[in-house]
Amino acid sequence: MPFVIHDLQDSQMFALAQAAGRAGFTVVGSSWPVEPWTLHSRYIRQVVSMPCLGENLSGVYALRWRDAGLSGVWLPGVDDTAAFTARYAPMLNKLGMRFLVAGTEAQQQANAVHTLPSDCGLAIPWMRRLSGEELMEAAAQLPYPVIAKSRRHAYQRLDDADQVRRHAGRMAVESGPEYVHCIQQYIEGPIERMASAMLLFDADGRPVRGFTGRRLRVSDTRFGPFGETTAARAEWIPDLYAGARNLLQHIGWQGFAEVECKQGEDGRWYVMEINPRTSGWICLAEADGAGFLQAYHRLCTDNMVLEESCLQRSRTAYRRLIATCYHEPDWAACTSPRQGRWRTLQRTWGALRAGRRQPMQYGAWDGRDLRASLGLLRRSIRRTRQASRIRRQQGL
Repeated sequence: MPFVIHDLQDSQMFALAQAAGRAGFTVVGSSWPVEPWTLHSRYIRQVVSMPCLGENLSGVYALRWRDAGLSGVWLPGVDDTAAFTARYAPMLNKLGMRFLVAGTEAQQQANAVHTLPSDCGLAIPWMRRLSGEELMEAAAQLPYPVIAKSRRHAYQRLDDADQVRRHAGRMAVESGPEYVHCIQQYIEGPIERMASAMLLFDADGRPVRGFTGRRLRVSDTRFGPFGETTAARAEWIPDLYAGARNLLQHIGWQGFAEVECKQGEDGRWYVMEINPRTSGWICLAEADGAGFLQAYHRLCTDNMVLEESCLQRSRTAYRRLIATCYHEPDWAACTSPRQGRWRTLQRTWGALRAGRRQPMQYGAWDGRDLRASLGLLRRSIRRTRQASRIRRQQGL
């Protein structure tokens, strides 16, 4: 059975398709629009045109999958797709999809990090979801500094009550007074203290595969370094893995999960997020020998009983060279686009030189899939030029 992957126009979903292809699997999926590189990839057999889930009602999206006629091993790649899969599991099964995903209740528990037990091996930071009015009232009592996760690519650190009130007032104007803010304790420390544990659980809630990796660099956003991971390395961190495994077993997990953490000054790993899906780093994990995709395919198609194994070699590094659609290249967020491009080229050259000394994974760049990779590169360059032109017009 082929892997079925949605939103192949997204660079991370395309990198996932390439990783599945390198592992020997056929890939089919959806794209909106159907970009040329998805048709030219040597790893993708069929692409159907389908708007993203965020542009559809969930029920309409389910009907679109029925009309598409695709079937296979379904890989939820983003959070809303994982929620959609849990909700419409019976219908997707009737369409011939095979998958493992955490149930709706388990996903809701994972989304409320502050309610999780702290005796599983990971520290639980303070976190609340508050309306704009509630946030105004609570501003004086927050455990500063905090991070406001009000909008993707717009996370920001807030250091005092005045900053919180200004933030709440701005969001009330933009999105209405009832807009719900996620406010979380900010864990001090550099980017390198951030790491993720990826895990795969079978239908009985047993862990079967695991991987841990450390962030090295993230892209800048409007409010600082809170963007996409652009550099990382495979690194085995036993206490992080054990804590993530215990926490997810407590919830009763199935399928994939990514537990994002940051190590505090006290040496403990604090849970930042739990994502009920394949990680954007799965291409790094697979290149390092984690074996997630083969295990997931076997669990979904053969009902095999697999033993818990962490197969990573901790030798592979990750440098994300191509990004598109929702994921801008690094330099698009820099103050000076020309300076940003030069820094990115320097980093790329450094990554290529480092690749001679250690295995390197470049995200959606694959020399064996050259025609598709070049098409994706052209799209990224066009988007970067558009972003630079807009910034010049705005006087930035």
